[in-house]
Amino acid sequence: MHEPFFERFFPKMVEVLLRGESFWKQRKYRFELKQTSLYNFVYVIAGKGTYELNGAVWELGPGMVLHMAPDEHMILSSSQAEPLTYYSVHFLYFPIEWEGNQARLGAKGAPLPFDRVFPVHADAAELERRLKQLHQLWSDKNEGTEWTVRLQFLTMLKWLSEALTHKLRDEDETARLISDSMKYIQDHYQLSLERDKLARMASLSASYYSILFKRYSGYTPFEFINKIRLDKAKQLLRMTNEPISKIARDVGYQDPLYFTRLFAREVGMAPRMYRKA
Repeated sequence: MHEPFFERFFPKMVEVLLRGESFWKQRKYRFELKQTSLYNFVYVIAGKGTYELNGAVWELGPGMVLHMAPDEHMILSSSQAEPLTYYSVHFLYFPIEWEGNQARLGAKGAPLPFDRVFPVHADAAELERRLKQLHQLWSDKNEGTEWTVRLQFLTMLKWLSEALTHKLRDEDETARLISDSMKYIQDHYQLSLERDKLARMASLSASYYSILFKRYSGYTPFEFINKIRLDKAKQLLRMTNEPISKIARDVGYQDPLYFTRLFAREVGMAPRMYRKA
């Protein structure tokens, strides 16, 4: 997904830092650069704060990644009660342009090809491990440190790119499963629709199915089923003279009294009054 960017990416490593409470005390818990001069990759491992970049603001906490490029306006603020602790990788780069076997430096490089702020909660422990190793390599200052750190940094970014791509594919597949389930409900609203059955059809556990359904549709499965059924009942009440008890059964409610109470609660009037309105 990010291969075209990384094929041209050869950074000069400038610094790998671990920032914490002492850093924030010195700066009174606010750090501002009106014009950044370096690229910076930051991973928060503890604390709370905010990040402002070119006027956009994000809340920060453990498991959050942020990054910036040169010539940007950046403000990083920390909670005093829970100071931000984070790894920070500073680097420079110009994209390498290859023409046959000749190479030249391109214009100023773009920011890293990720969202400017994003969570990596599922992969947090692994990212922290990699950055801890990167920081240790930089601190040791052994022979060939910059080359080794560059290699480890590139490897880490490759891993992160693959993890984000895999997550995006999973989210796309999950969205498709929930969309299919919603379509099934719309097409079969008159049948008995139990959450456990719908979850099995989506190859998900019942509890996880409910969480995902709410996340992607804005409704619980129960709320969505009732919405579809009551919308259909409204159509039938307006367009036919069928008895209310039959309409209740036609839209999936075997108990007409339950249908009437539910309709009145959700619509604000009883079915008979709705038909006359």
